Amino acid sequence: MVRRGHFKLTLSSDIRFLDVAKTAFENFANTHGLMDEDTLYWCWVGLQEALVNAIRHGNREDPEVPVIFEVNLEKSRLVMTITDRGPGVDLEEVPDPTSPENLLRASGRGFLFIQKAMDRVRSERLDQGFTLIMEKQIG
Repeated sequence: MVRRGHFKLTLSSDIRFLDVAKTAFENFANTHGLMDEDTLYWCWVGLQEALVNAIRHGNREDPEVPVIFEVNLEKSRLVMTITDRGPGVDLEEVPDPTSPENLLRASGRGFLFIQKAMDRVRSERLDQGFTLIMEKQIG
């Protein structure tokens, strides 16, 4: 069976819309028979962290500025992208939250969750924004 699928969701930069994104992602995953509950959970953990970062840090919670959430399925590879209008971040320069000087910081663990949940994470700076691309191999 060749599995292919795509969806794109444009959200207002408001944390309250995370439930909409979660429902859309879960429906897509279930419709395409993508993964077991454990993998689905960890994919959502990574996606949620990426969405929160885009809303809070990228778009500064400006409800007039959209976050674009996109999922592409090609056979056994799931590619998820989150695009915001912010300046982005150099992924190599994200501080290690497990180092002693960062252990008590109130933030900074989201990217670690994203990296642990996904098989590959990369980013692209755009003319007007930033995209985080997350890939997950699925059975």
